Amino acid sequence: MLARVSNIEAFRQWKASEDQSVEDLIYWLTTDNPSELMLAGTAFHKALELVEPGEHETLSALGFTFLLPEGEIALPSIRELRAYGQYGALEVTGCVDGLRGRRVNDHKTTGRCDPERYLSGYNWRFYLDLLDADEFVWDIYEIDEIKPRVYRVSDPQTLRQYRYPGMHEDCERLAAEFYDFARVHLPDFNAMAKAA
Repeated sequence: MLARVSNIEAFRQWKASEDQSVEDLIYWLTTDNPSELMLAGTAFHKALELVEPGEHETLSALGFTFLLPEGEIALPSIRELRAYGQYGALEVTGCVDGLRGRRVNDHKTTGRCDPERYLSGYNWRFYLDLLDADEFVWDIYEIDEIKPRVYRVSDPQTLRQYRYPGMHEDCERLAAEFYDFARVHLPDFNAMAKAA
């Protein structure tokens, strides 16, 4: 059975929530219905994936334009790296925005930065574990739509987290819980498990 890191994090958030039903989580995991802000985030990621290092006033991708603050864009040379790892019966995969040595870089767009949301999550833990890295760095960009599909981008807010003892075991436990949930509630995951 194969699951994305983002699916496991959505499951973790669902477990911690008292407001979401099982049906809400299943819908989120099985339906591709992104909001306009999510589409803008995807476009910003694509623009950063393709841009050459240096100074840029604007970036464009997928029909969106982003007006940047003054400054130089410095990105790692290894970008958009997919990783896989086995956690019991569950194979976990995810794609990082960048890798520099033993540091994972991640770009996030948001309407309002909520550091606790990132720091308490499991995405960073899985990526550090999957890539045998030690440091996870988020560059979080607040974006504001100033006209249709044109966004003003803030200077990034940087957050960091680090590998800790027992992190792999924490990831294993959450992956096992997700696997048990998927076997019961997600028929597509069951079919994948049977085909494997």
